[in-house]
Amino acid sequence: MSTISTSSPVVHQVSASRGRVRPAYILMCPENVVENALPHLTGVIAKPLATPRSMPARFGEYLLEFEAGGHSTQRLGAGFENFLYVLDGGAVVETATEEYVLKPGGYVFLPEGDEFGIEAPGESRLLWVKRRYDRVAGVALPEPVAGHVDDVTHHPDDTIGGTYAPLLPDDERYDMAMNFMRFDVGSRFRMVEVHHQEHGLYMLEGEGVYYLGDDHVEVSADDFVYMAPYCPQSFYATGSTRPSYLLYKDINRDGF
Repeated sequence: MSTISTSSPVVHQVSASRGRVRPAYILMCPENVVENALPHLTGVIAKPLATPRSMPARFGEYLLEFEAGGHSTQRLGAGFENFLYVLDGGAVVETATEEYVLKPGGYVFLPEGDEFGIEAPGESRLLWVKRRYDRVAGVALPEPVAGHVDDVTHHPDDTIGGTYAPLLPDDERYDMAMNFMRFDVGSRFRMVEVHHQEHGLYMLEGEGVYYLGDDHVEVSADDFVYMAPYCPQSFYATGSTRPSYLLYKDINRDGF
């Protein structure tokens, strides 16, 4: 005599994610970013967003999550130029000659050769961007830069329908730009951009739709987008609050 099982059937659930990997771009969302550890950091969760392993990226960008008292155990950043931006909490960054006390919206750029130590007094989140400096004969080396996003001039830009604030000087000594971009609700790029530079974009607040390659991709706070060189790109601001993002871009070099 056969028996009929009364146990509940096994249900196989498939995880969903907005994250995408395409030939021209990568979308990293909070739900699919994996926790990692980096050397010489204790009490810190590192979340790699872009590295040279991500398609042709020539820079690294990491989300660092500090527990209270999290710190470096030796100097970091050797062989790279480094940019640190505080999302929330705070951090103290020390070099051989300077100490920088950063609060949310605070940042510091350190040229190649300025290695640093870092400590967060309380729970904090920072973005760390690093790349190898592209030296050019006859061009002077860049200098350290520190500041706060509220103290930088925010320039109106009809092309994007909002404002942009360059956090680093726009001169030939610097081969990278870090721009704070803010958009009016309902605004959009006036063109689809295609250029030889690459981008690392971290959404700070709000939401919108990015046109990337042949896709329309929804983005919101804490998403990260890597855009490869020559990726067609355009942005449309949606939602009820003004979206903003922090944008890395390589500049002032010919790409060779």
